Amino acid sequence: MVADLMRERPPAGAFAPEAAAIIERNGWRILNLPAGLTLATLRQQGAPFRSDRYFKEFAGEVVETPRPACSIAYQPALLAGSLNLRYEACEGLIAEFNRSVPAGCHAVIGQAAAYVYVIDRHYTDTGSFPLAGAYCWTSDQYRETHLVVGVFGRERPIIVAPLPEKQGRGVGVMPLIVPISADNTD
Repeated sequence: MVADLMRERPPAGAFAPEAAAIIERNGWRILNLPAGLTLATLRQQGAPFRSDRYFKEFAGEVVETPRPACSIAYQPALLAGSLNLRYEACEGLIAEFNRSVPAGCHAVIGQAAAYVYVIDRHYTDTGSFPLAGAYCWTSDQYRETHLVVGVFGRERPIIVAPLPEKQGRGVGVMPLIVPISADNTD
């Protein structure tokens, strides 16, 4: 599946060994995100999207800004206190959360493609889907709002869609930690 895009060759934007040790000791998983990752690329590679709706109805108006190859760290859950908050409130939680990340790292709200990659890799590695039954805000914009990524069901569970900013019900944020050297899009 998508996991075959890049098998564990550390990218130039890798965590410093000390930061990686702290991140892993605190229960975070580290992945190497391939360069130029987009939702279309993930679709071509077989990511388990629920349907083609995103690609048919919304993709034409979304400007994805993929990261260069870099290491990312994640925990397979929403950040405590983020469920049912609007995007702006989740940005504030991420800013607070940044005070607790290791030196040389930065927590971000990731791009939709990064979350889809994480979801697929996590499932490949563990047999379970992170974010099951919830949506996560992403930094990708559609018109005046942001995309969300959700996981519902077991067969082709990934949903990507825009969500009006007036809503936040059922949506939270799953922070991604990146090396500061790789954080050139946020």
